[in-house]
Amino acid sequence: MKSPRPISIWGFIVALALLAGSLAAPSAASAVPAQERSGGIGIRLVPGASSVSGEPLTFSYVVERLAPGSRVTRQIEVSNTTDATADVAVFPAAASIVEGKFSFAPGRTGDPLSSWTTVAQSVVHLAPGATVVDAVTIKLPTGASSGERYAVVWAQVSAPSPTQSGVRLVNRVGVRMYVSVGKGGSPAAKFTVSPLVAGRSANGDPLVAANVHNVGQGALDITGALTLSDGPGGLSAGPFPFTLGALLAPHHSAIGYVELDSQIPRGPWRADLTLSSGGTQQSSVTTIIYPARIPAGGQRSIFVSLMLVGLIVLMLLLAAGALVLFSRRHHLRLA
Repeated sequence: MKSPRPISIWGFIVALALLAGSLAAPSAASAVPAQERSGGIGIRLVPGASSVSGEPLTFSYVVERLAPGSRVTRQIEVSNTTDATADVAVFPAAASIVEGKFSFAPGRTGDPLSSWTTVAQSVVHLAPGATVVDAVTIKLPTGASSGERYAVVWAQVSAPSPTQSGVRLVNRVGVRMYVSVGKGGSPAAKFTVSPLVAGRSANGDPLVAANVHNVGQGALDITGALTLSDGPGGLSAGPFPFTLGALLAPHHSAIGYVELDSQIPRGPWRADLTLSSGGTQQSSVTTIIYPARIPAGGQRSIFVSLMLVGLIVLMLLLAAGALVLFSRRHHLRLA
């Protein structure tokens, strides 16, 4: 499997088809958690027990299922890989899901989860090459309402700008927090998978796409595999790893792709996709045929044709405008 590339016209049609067939919310894009950077300040979650089991994301993020009135403590490690001593501020701040993406609030803006979160050391003094472990405690009020909450624990350093008076440069890295509030154990993973659609990437390679929708109460890390069988001449291929590349928040959707080798025949193929998260499995079986590959010159000719049509329309509009202006001036002269 190759890394996904920008999608061509066919890929755009694939995305439209998938989105048109889904009533789900926008996709939830999620970047990798902040990791230690060479020559900077780093932060990572120290592996430990989580109330949500069976999810690989618990090793990188603070992912918990907590009942109102309960509390939990996790450990984070802050490191300094620079050649200078650093005073690092450690604090929780607000985060949210905006248009399907994990979004960080500016500065020290708060939200319910960040207000329920405290750190043992709000400032850590780190010598060059040093690390320190800090404790992050989440204590829910007894009246906390059910639902998913988001926040981030930041490690931040700041210094005066060397070029602008009165301006401070701020650098920060963080660990994301996903906390599901509710009684009982962790919510079961629930998600749906759309029928598979065949398309082509920008370079013409075949791809298979599917829309995945999280209908549960907790964030999901969904992985799986695609297998092709019953192809031309009885060919089969795979399994190919399938991943969304993002943590899928509750009630959000994401489109995942598997890009295949350009030598794979168009089909028809029987495409079997099996996805899993937290012990829950979902499958989608579809007969697919890849669209014919458009030569690079053919695509260029399409765009050239569209540009020519646009220019012709523009020239006609300009000509019409000039004719109207000429007619008005002629009318004024006669008057």
